Parts: sequence; C-alpha cells; structure tokens
Amino acid sequence: MNIRDLEYVTAIDRYHNFGRAAQACNVSQPALSAQVKKLEERLGVELFARTNNGVLTTDAGVRIVATAKEVLHSAQRIADTAAEYRDPLAAPLRIGMIPTLAPYIIPFISTSITALSDELSTVYREQPTQMLLAELEDRTIDVALVSGPIRLSGYKFTPVFREPLVLAVAQTHRLANAGSIAASDVPVEELLLLTEEHCLRAETIALCQDKNIGVDIPHQTLVTNLLTASHLLVQRVGCALMPTLARQSLQQANSGIRFVDIDAQNFGRDIGFMSRKGCPREHILMALCDQIRAFPPQDVTALA
Repeated sequence: MNIRDLEYVTAIDRYHNFGRAAQACNVSQPALSAQVKKLEERLGVELFARTNNGVLTTDAGVRIVATAKEVLHSAQRIADTAAEYRDPLAAPLRIGMIPTLAPYIIPFISTSITALSDELSTVYREQPTQMLLAELEDRTIDVALVSGPIRLSGYKFTPVFREPLVLAVAQTHRLANAGSIAASDVPVEELLLLTEEHCLRAETIALCQDKNIGVDIPHQTLVTNLLTASHLLVQRVGCALMPTLARQSLQQANSGIRFVDIDAQNFGRDIGFMSRKGCPREHILMALCDQIRAFPPQDVTALA
C-alpha cells in the first residue's frame, strides 16, 4: 500500500465514479481500476460496489477511506513542514482567525500578503480562540490572529493594531442618534452577549464590570455571531458591543441598526498574531506585521 493507492480510493469515494476519479488523479481508468482491485485483494475486503446508480462505498470502505484521508493529510503536513524550512514561501501560510474578526479582515490581510509576495499562498481557518491555540499546538495552523495579549509558554503574541469597540443599537433605540457616549452611559443591563467560546463576550464583561450585564435580555437568547446579534437588536432585543471593523458590513447587511462611539480609550481590543517561538516562518510573520502597521485598516490604531 502506498500514498498513490490512498489517493485513488479517496477520489473514488469523492466522485462515486471511476472515470472521474481517474481524471482527478491524472491516470487512466483501467490503471486506477486495476490498482484498486489489487488493493482490495491485499486487504481482503471490498471497498467499492458498482451499481446501476453508480459506485457506492462499502461499510468497510467508508472506514478505510476515512483513515486514508487522515494519512494523506499527515503526508501533506510532512511535505509542507519540509517546504517551510527549505523555502518559507513554498508552502501556504496557514492563518487562523477568531470569528468576530475573520469576516471583516480577510480581504485586508490578503491584500497585505500580496503586497509582500505574489508567491505566498494562504489558507484561512475561522475558530474561537481556544481552538486556534490548540491548532497552533498541533501545527494545523502557522499563526493565529486573535484578541490579546495572550501569555502562553512557548508562544509569542505580536500586537499589530488596536480596534475600538462601538455600541450597536436599533435605529429606534434612545441612543441611536447620540453620536458618542461616555463609558458610564453604556446600558450594561441591555447588553446582548455572544456565547462563551467567543473572547468578545469576556472582553465585554471585563470592560463593563457590572453584575447586571444583560439582565434585561431573555435568558433563552443564544447568539453565536455578530450578524445574528444585529438582527436581534432590530427586534428590540437590547444592544451590543461590536468591533469597529464589523461596522460597515453589518450596516450594509442590516440598515435598521446604528452605531454609537464610546468616548473611552479602554473600550477596544488589541489584535495581534500568536505564533510558536522558533517558527521557521517568523520572518514572514514579522514582515506581515510591519506591513499591517504601516498600512492599517481604517478606524484602527497601529501598535508597535
């Protein structure tokens, strides 16, 4: 059994068709069929069954294909790791991002990376902070763009900009036309919070420091993203602290909300990259950080 065999069986499972699988693997159909037949004989089980409705993966095949995908993924990681040390631009830069940032920053990050190098490709993953830290640990990703600082042994947090938080309300809310308010005027009892895996929830609680946060929100309410939160605000379900980079997109998606600036320097979050110490792509990350600081997104403040 070799890597090529595993590529064949995963392709057949994907396309449910030997001809399309052979085309995807850049091999003739007879050659692919013969090799898979040899593999089935070696394993002593049938992986695929031909029917009038196409090719079906057998029960044994389903389990073996799942393992094959894991092996192929590991093999690709081996190749990528070698490429990182041989030529840091050869392998894609795998960037994790928190969900309250990713939808609004990916176009900007992509432009920043292109400004550094046309040769460097990227892979993006959107996960809550704790999952990103786990993916850094197992090297699923190279770096994570998160809200910090995060102090973790063996890792480094490099800040790039400070992003203000603004108050989002319905256009019918009493503060809709306020323009800006003092931190003490944030109606903490009306604040709608994201679920616990989102760092913005903890940041909101820390900034407001009030045991009555969200007391006027129905306790059954559950929100996992900012767009859903904006729709609930229009239904007169409280208000919410939102990152300023989300402002334009959320306003376009939901014309019924308004944003109120908060006149307090501490109402913001520091955005930066988490990376493993000794990462072979450290110089690429530092160049990207310098690029972002030199040309930061609109309405944020670059951090040294």
